[in-house]
Amino acid sequence: MIKRIVSAAAVLLALSACVSPKYVVSDVTRFHTVSAPFSGQTFAIVASNPEQEQSIAFRQFGDQLNNRLSALGLQQYGGNAGPSGADYVVTLDYDVLGPTPDVRSRGSNFSVGFGYSNFNRPWGYGFGYDPFMDNYNYTDTRQMFTRRIEVNIYQGKTYTSGPKQRVFEGRAISTGLNGAIEPVMPYMLDAVFQDFPGRSGGTRTVSVKVPADVEQAQSRVSRPSSRSSY
Repeated sequence: MIKRIVSAAAVLLALSACVSPKYVVSDVTRFHTVSAPFSGQTFAIVASNPEQEQSIAFRQFGDQLNNRLSALGLQQYGGNAGPSGADYVVTLDYDVLGPTPDVRSRGSNFSVGFGYSNFNRPWGYGFGYDPFMDNYNYTDTRQMFTRRIEVNIYQGKTYTSGPKQRVFEGRAISTGLNGAIEPVMPYMLDAVFQDFPGRSGGTRTVSVKVPADVEQAQSRVSRPSSRSSY
């Protein structure tokens, strides 16, 4: 009976961990001189890193950035004067650092109990905590990665002539189990532009939920785990 209770409790705990929502958590820092929402101004996206500009991945990230800028009231520049012909030039840069080991020591001080009440009540089961019981210790070593993106917005006319005039700079840094930038890029961009333009000069932690269907698709191509792959 006790073995069945312990097994059932372990299954319930595992299931609750598997269905728990996943988040991409980023530390976001923003500086800006923007005083009013955008309204119809044009923008052009360029890469800060010439090597990234030639990549197919950057084109995909550019589309994601385009969607977020359009949601702010901007319009994609369609002229022939180059990026500086737009009202604003938006640059995107990104990289991944790591892995670095994250070592955690864990111990189990929980037990499962059951009993029968003297007041004709049915059997009851529950979890108990015993600070003196330490019969299950292990060390968990995870490989963590630091993902960074940087988005800057410049006055278009100053981008190629004279000192570049920056009106917005945003940086998001996220640490997680995924060493690829592609799965986390949409959520880090969301973090940068959340409540745009936000307070200038401040850093805050922003959690963006990963949609359930995206998490399920990720689980199908990776080893199942109760820990988030993000």
